[in-house]
Amino acid sequence: MSLYRTVRSFIGRNFVWPFEDFCALHRPEIFEFIFYRLRHGASFEDCGDALFIRMQGFDDFVHLKRENDFALKVPLHFSAPPVKFKVAAIVHIFYPELADELKNLLLNIPCSVDVFISTTDDMRKSVIEKVFADFDKGRVTIKIFENRGRDIAASFVGFREIFDDYDACIHIHSKKSPHAKKRLSGWRDHLYRNLLGSPEIVGDILQILADKRVGMVFPQYFTPIRVSINWGENYLATKNFLSRLGIETDSRHLVEFPAGSMFWFKPKALAPLFDSGLTFDDFPAECGQVDGTLAHAIERAFLFVVEAAGFQWVKVTADEKKFRMTPTLKSRSQAELDANIARAWHSVLKRY
Repeated sequence: MSLYRTVRSFIGRNFVWPFEDFCALHRPEIFEFIFYRLRHGASFEDCGDALFIRMQGFDDFVHLKRENDFALKVPLHFSAPPVKFKVAAIVHIFYPELADELKNLLLNIPCSVDVFISTTDDMRKSVIEKVFADFDKGRVTIKIFENRGRDIAASFVGFREIFDDYDACIHIHSKKSPHAKKRLSGWRDHLYRNLLGSPEIVGDILQILADKRVGMVFPQYFTPIRVSINWGENYLATKNFLSRLGIETDSRHLVEFPAGSMFWFKPKALAPLFDSGLTFDDFPAECGQVDGTLAHAIERAFLFVVEAAGFQWVKVTADEKKFRMTPTLKSRSQAELDANIARAWHSVLKRY
């Protein structure tokens, strides 16, 4: 055990853990040094626009360098005609106390939207029905599914039959992170704000999705979660799942994924997932798992699926922070947006 990990095990609760929490939120460059160098003894191999990282306790992985991790700024800095998409919202609500917030966010979609809500029992369904009773932007369908695979199984297995009817969808859920309340307390707000924060943000995300190249749009990473953009306990499960879809990967492929599993997408971009034959029985029973389940593996597989279907993906950010760990691309015209989409994409199917 390293000296740092020894010290952390003895005095962590009183000093080291609070210090790490502070750095994760306010001094991320220090937190990354602690996480990679001190806690896990990481080594780094330069691969051009990415790094091949070896860490104790993790499978090897490829991670983008900060200066190459681009996100498109939304709202865009020019006006464009509204996109005429048929839109659906796929919403998993395990925590019904967040239903009202989710409904208000969905009202920011500047066009008609059909809402498909999954939950796990009659009590939750009753609460959700009352909250969405006055939703008037489209039809609302609420279904109960067994509590397996969380939002992933409910959305992509439970509602699999609806996707052919829509041009664009948002996948969102009532996220909480009870395993790291302080450090990740702002994560849900970050995801919601960057995907549904205003009609202008949503309208411009739809504008980005209107590009024939783009199949998925998701938020730039919440800063404290950046150190978790790796395989975690999911490398073999992800590799095996992708192999089931005919997609081969290894530790020399870039690890990028929509952390938190919230994103906008074209259903055609996830066709290999929908055609995979997944059932609820493929997912383990729910028992509070933090990592290592099929749902976590599919979260890491999304971008491989998007690219295998012939599409690209991009990140967006609506944050106005002056200090950023990663660069933001502003688009002042359609031509600049086209160029920024090309610049922001790094293929996960490329080997480094």
